[in-house]
Amino acid sequence: MSGDADGFLSEYSGHGVRFLFPGYWEVREEQDGDDVILTAAADDSCFWLLRVIADRPSPEQVLQDCLQALQEEYEDLEQQQEPLLVAGRRARGGEVTFSCLELLNAAGFCSVRSGAATLLIWWQCTDHELADVRPVFHKMTQSVAWTADSGAGTTG
Repeated sequence: MSGDADGFLSEYSGHGVRFLFPGYWEVREEQDGDDVILTAAADDSCFWLLRVIADRPSPEQVLQDCLQALQEEYEDLEQQQEPLLVAGRRARGGEVTFSCLELLNAAGFCSVRSGAATLLIWWQCTDHELADVRPVFHKMTQSVAWTADSGAGTTG
């Protein structure tokens, strides 16, 4: 997959959020109970995912659950924390690397909460794609905005 952070031609808007994505990527919507999962990808090798979590768990709990699931699946998980801004709010997040099918993989994640929902953003790709797609993932994450509320409510 070739990443082009300047090729953002499309905007997704729905379920209380909006974000930019490359025009050649496809966005799929899934319903999981009251939650909505939006997955953007150009192929099967990497993806960017936004989960709108209706019952508003704390961002700390969301990230703890994600890390626990990864640690149960991958023994060689290495992680680092990084501060981010998402939808105009300070987000909790980080990156991990792990081996799967003899490939080194990278994943990034962050979570933020508003009065309407908690968001989980998750991206994942193989290590050799990371240099190309990291700017795309970063721009997509930075473009996330709330449309369901004015952002008022609990910070997270």
